[in-house]
Amino acid sequence: METPEASPALIDENALAAYGWSQDEEIEYNSFQQNISDSSAISFKSTVVRYKNDRLASEIEEQREEFKQAYNVPFAPEVPMTEAWIRTNRITLPGGAKIPTDLISKLRDSNVNDMSEQNDVRSFSKIDTRELAMQDGSVVSVSIYSGATGQNSSLNVLGLVTVFEDGDSSVIVMGMTPNGSLPVNIGSVEADLLSIDGNDEIEEMLELISTIE
Repeated sequence: METPEASPALIDENALAAYGWSQDEEIEYNSFQQNISDSSAISFKSTVVRYKNDRLASEIEEQREEFKQAYNVPFAPEVPMTEAWIRTNRITLPGGAKIPTDLISKLRDSNVNDMSEQNDVRSFSKIDTRELAMQDGSVVSVSIYSGATGQNSSLNVLGLVTVFEDGDSSVIVMGMTPNGSLPVNIGSVEADLLSIDGNDEIEEMLELISTIE
């Protein structure tokens, strides 16, 4: 059986504009296989869309500039792990078959591990589960995670992962945002360079995810 094309899982453009987000990079189309036993494998098609939080990036730069002016220092340190992003991944199987429940769990766990490793996050653990009402009337379960960055323990990260069915496809959504404050020392100056309310950022990300089609 043929595997149908996986159309992009897109966040509503008006919602992106309202919250100050934008699409990041080109849409990525993939085909791959997943082993389900020692002797068999399933063929997938996958389409990945990445989004970035331009509004938060601008606010961080504003905070760095305010720090320079407030403490009369010639420069503000670079900021580690301060990007907030969302990634959607629509997956299809041969004949429009549904992804088995046990495989969905494996995909979710794999995505959580990838998110932790690729962003140098330690002690990345689940802290909450949210029920999110989608615009089509369905309700999906979203797992919320928290972890510490490798560079500074007071600037942490929050992440989210959800997997849900949508017609003849399944959609995996991941996201991450910085959370907390970043203290710095420059000469005699000891102060917070920036502060980010990650919980507010997660709420915004959930609003965006609810518009996915």
